[in-house]
Amino acid sequence: MISQKILLVEDEDLIRVLLSEALADEGFQVTDVSTGEAAVELIERGDHFDLLLTDIQLPGPVDGLEIAREVRLRNPTVPILFTTGQPDRMDAWRTGPGDVFIAKPYRPSDICSVIHRILGTAPA
Repeated sequence: MISQKILLVEDEDLIRVLLSEALADEGFQVTDVSTGEAAVELIERGDHFDLLLTDIQLPGPVDGLEIAREVRLRNPTVPILFTTGQPDRMDAWRTGPGDVFIAKPYRPSDICSVIHRILGTAPA
């Protein structure tokens, strides 16, 4: 049984629900939120996650890149998987080594496969 914890940050409700269910079906423990502010709140209170999966563009003052900075302040080795609806801008965003970008639209199974590869886990 996989016990890795994933923080999923996605403002589009349908995408967030589908991804959360797909990841849970794969055996991951998923905490999902719809805003950057909610994600930072979890991080600041000390919640531990093995991987951050976040949309880059989120409503409000905290985007996915800021969430990533907050995660990295506390644990620089946490892998981060970014998603974006603007893949033409992916090269412009500065992130850490090993971070992964996936352009929208994507299939939840694609995300699950990438996460298994990043975390070195076998599918459930």
